[in-house]
Amino acid sequence: MNPYDKSENEDQFEEPPLEDFLPNEEDEWLREKAKRRNLVVKRTITLGVSIALLVSLLQIWPQVFNLSSIKFLQKSAELSQQEDIQAYKEAVVTVHDQNSRGTGFNISENGLIITNHHVVDKMNPITVTFPNGEIFQAEILQSYPDTDLAFLEIKAKNLPALSLSQPNSWTAFDQIYVIGNPLLHNQIAMDGEILEGSDKNGLLLLSAPIYKGNSGSPVINLEGNVIGVVFALSRKDQTGLAIPVEKVLEKLPERY
Repeated sequence: MNPYDKSENEDQFEEPPLEDFLPNEEDEWLREKAKRRNLVVKRTITLGVSIALLVSLLQIWPQVFNLSSIKFLQKSAELSQQEDIQAYKEAVVTVHDQNSRGTGFNISENGLIITNHHVVDKMNPITVTFPNGEIFQAEILQSYPDTDLAFLEIKAKNLPALSLSQPNSWTAFDQIYVIGNPLLHNQIAMDGEILEGSDKNGLLLLSAPIYKGNSGSPVINLEGNVIGVVFALSRKDQTGLAIPVEKVLEKLPERY
């Protein structure tokens, strides 16, 4: 038998009708079902992401927007109109990694940052960000758990810097400024005074409002010199606590 015989092959291999290639009702139903399933999956994913973002926002919201932050934002905006405060802010930095953040301030044109030991303890890597946007990786030059002081070194030149005051240059009721990064805000300036009971061999007691994130903030007198470093808030009476400049000078690295 000749396999190329047309008449015989036509009987054995009949071409299917055109209708077999057209979608039928069952195909349409399956396609619609797949579309609905994909739509449900997309909506479920979108809803899940929205809930996650909402939960995250609700966790952050009380820290960013509350009565305390509204008050200090207003006060900071007022103080920040002063030229001296604007100049001080240039040397106040954010010390942070992916998990935590605090405040520090620079005292050398070549980059010597003062902050608290507890701010940088277990922080890795340590990043220092200046208000002008410059970012540096920092190394711990010296750290003192007993006084809660840490000195960080960065590689830079011509940086804005604050000056440390001389010992015994402050007394109770002196007016002061505190600049820091409280409650997820940056460069917040507050004012207050040194309270009675402050001791150059112990603590500075401050009336200026102190919040989480203020650790490492400079306490600046009206002459523009740093007289202390904020490290805590007294839970008993909500008094700000700072390390006096006398203790800072004792620990200051020799080459500076």
